[in-house]
Amino acid sequence: MNTRRHLTDEQRHLAIARLQVGGRQSDVARELGVSQSVISRLASSHRTTGRVCDRPRSGAPRVTDHNDDQYLRTYALRHRYATATQLQAQLRDVRGTRISTQTIRNRLHRFGLNARLPLQVTPLTPRHRRERLQWAQDHVTWTIQQWSTVLIHAQCSAVFMCVYYFIMCLTGHSRGHK
Repeated sequence: MNTRRHLTDEQRHLAIARLQVGGRQSDVARELGVSQSVISRLASSHRTTGRVCDRPRSGAPRVTDHNDDQYLRTYALRHRYATATQLQAQLRDVRGTRISTQTIRNRLHRFGLNARLPLQVTPLTPRHRRERLQWAQDHVTWTIQQWSTVLIHAQCSAVFMCVYYFIMCLTGHSRGHK
């Protein structure tokens, strides 16, 4: 089911026409890619007002213009892990636009940009590094025949490919070298 909640005027007229000829709300909703509640509200509004167009909204005027939104989008794409507070400060400093962090999140959500968290991994200790180096040195001379006896699980195959490439580079057997 599509999460779209708004219909164009043309789609509204089409929906009302389908309902007037006996179509079911669920069928019309499925055809237009919206939830049945959208069609239900449209039909109810049409019965009471006789119109299908949006009523005027009394909301506050937009704080940002198109250029502010595009700047925000571009900056967020270039700095994927920037917080809403950091984006707010950047927009204020560069464009002089003061908006709330919630407005920042709303604009980014409209562009399909959601929160990103960097992957948290445990840092390698000196012991881990020594053990990895020792393992690589122990296996640097292995042949493909020896590697073929190693059972490789699907999730760790990428790791083994990286290790194999690393070993080939160490021994001078990477692509283009003999």
